[in-house]
Amino acid sequence: MGGSSPAVVFVHGGLGSLWNPYPQLDAFEGEQELVTYALAGNGNSTTRPEQSLAGHVADLRHLLDTLDIDRPIVHGHSYGTAIALEYAKRHPTAGLVLHAGGDHDLTPAWEKPLLRLFLALRLYRLPTSDALIRQLAYSVGFHEGTDEAVVEDFLQSNPLPRHRSAWTTVTEAFWGYDGRPDIERVDVPTLVIHGPADGIVPVDVARGTASRLPESVFCRMERTGHVAMIERPAAYNRLLRALITAIEADRGLESIVRDRLDEHNVE
Repeated sequence: MGGSSPAVVFVHGGLGSLWNPYPQLDAFEGEQELVTYALAGNGNSTTRPEQSLAGHVADLRHLLDTLDIDRPIVHGHSYGTAIALEYAKRHPTAGLVLHAGGDHDLTPAWEKPLLRLFLALRLYRLPTSDALIRQLAYSVGFHEGTDEAVVEDFLQSNPLPRHRSAWTTVTEAFWGYDGRPDIERVDVPTLVIHGPADGIVPVDVARGTASRLPESVFCRMERTGHVAMIERPAAYNRLLRALITAIEADRGLESIVRDRLDEHNVE
């Protein structure tokens, strides 16, 4: 643990897992208090009777209360950015990281018919569905220059959930999310990190989200797609350390970020 440093809490997306940020868990072990968990209905977590965004936020608060963690840095990835934003509107936080998501328009046009098909035919139970997801990962999830070994390692380390509840949490909790109302209440240092090759959430969504947050820095990380934390972990981790430094030193986030990364990584 890192003394008085705030704990970093990783919140995965709708079909993600608690192991999604494995490069960060490895890099920050021993430096920071780290928490990563599976959303209700994912992994080995208990399935809730009703999947809702408010329910996920309440679950996160209960977990952090149980662990006696106050004012964490909440790191949201993909649909997890919705949980991070809504948590920060309601509860004390030290900072936020919003990666590959934003405050609205998180659902690509192809996702709704695809998930409806998976749910109707229960394809999530079949290993053969992995081939389709692998094709999607290569076509819309990663930058074309990302090494194949990196993509395959991520897919093998983070298999799709086989439980129906993990799929319905997307359709019931996240579709149609619009967090723009009252977003100005999120007044803590915030990194908004996005890859220009993200074929799931448009980069302009992230840029617009950053413009509405009072203390945010928008970071366009070149040569990455939807999982910059996996594709370029060293650069990504420097950004996280910049946020932690800004919070600990009570300094402006933008100046620290620009000091640590070259202009090709950050706008």
